[in-house]
Amino acid sequence: MATEEHKYLADIIKNTHATLREEAQNYGPEIAWKRHTSCKDILQKYASSMHKLATTYWIENNLNVKNSTYSRIEWIKFHCEEYFFNGGKQKYDIREGDIKLKIDTNCIIETEVATNCRLNSEHKKDRSDGSLRKPIEKVSLLDVGSCFDPFGSLDMFEVTAIDLNSVPNKVLRCDFLNVRIGDEKVLSDDCQEVLQLPESSFDVVVFSLFLEYLPCPKQRYACCKKAYDLLQNGGILFIVSPDSKHVNANVKIIKSWRYVLSKLGFMRIKYEKLRHMHCMVFRKCAFKHVATRWADLQRPSYDDALYKDVTSIYIPQDFRNVSRENVEGEKEEYDSDEVTSMFNELPFEQL
Repeated sequence: MATEEHKYLADIIKNTHATLREEAQNYGPEIAWKRHTSCKDILQKYASSMHKLATTYWIENNLNVKNSTYSRIEWIKFHCEEYFFNGGKQKYDIREGDIKLKIDTNCIIETEVATNCRLNSEHKKDRSDGSLRKPIEKVSLLDVGSCFDPFGSLDMFEVTAIDLNSVPNKVLRCDFLNVRIGDEKVLSDDCQEVLQLPESSFDVVVFSLFLEYLPCPKQRYACCKKAYDLLQNGGILFIVSPDSKHVNANVKIIKSWRYVLSKLGFMRIKYEKLRHMHCMVFRKCAFKHVATRWADLQRPSYDDALYKDVTSIYIPQDFRNVSRENVEGEKEEYDSDEVTSMFNELPFEQL
């Protein structure tokens, strides 16, 4: 059975999410978000609870799991290694170039396109001669909603860890939804808050249990658009999204994410359903029409709420009303595994 502290910490996380969604319904998402980000005591309490759950109860609950990729952190690390150090990026550079050539049926006459075709040819040579490309030494990673900077101890990453609540020498304070994008990183006078992030400068952006925090579909899309602008061409966006249900339970929602992100310019290159989460990798295509090709082939029904607006990213909670009575009524006995999944999988678990 879960300890009283375990359940108490999980309830803090659960109730913070529920309150934010409830206020978004009552006052609108912009006002709700502004109110939420101004409540420093709530942000601190949330961050502390999440940290302890993740580093104590979550780790303890998975000590006997043999497959290390079960951990979302290990899963992201593994796929970064495969992509940046074991030929993954070169493989998708070539694939993107091949798809582009199939799409473009007319003669290539533009200088920029011709240049990219030459680069594609060089990528193909890279498969037999790795010396043609300078190997990457450090992966520039932006961890959004970091909480406690779980990637900071890994030598392969140069990490910028941000969250609504700062942690001295680990995590910088930043409201990613509203942060500016410019030519360089700009910090506050005390160097504890990020005021501006540099455009097209990151190899990786991580949204691990982050999108569900936002109460509004358009806010989630805005964050994905911001990730797109911050990534270099060929950079990758990790989305780890909680779901304790079986793999097909929310398949329509996950497919709609792929559709919307395809329209934005992302190609999904990896998907895996782990025990309590969906793990996805999206690549920022150098040629946007290569990414949008997949969405163009889908022809979804626009009567479906998931596809009516390609600037919205939905979660199941968007289709149910939230009330304080519902939240309070869900407080019941959980065993250790159930509380862990509740902490880690809040938005999907409650349906």
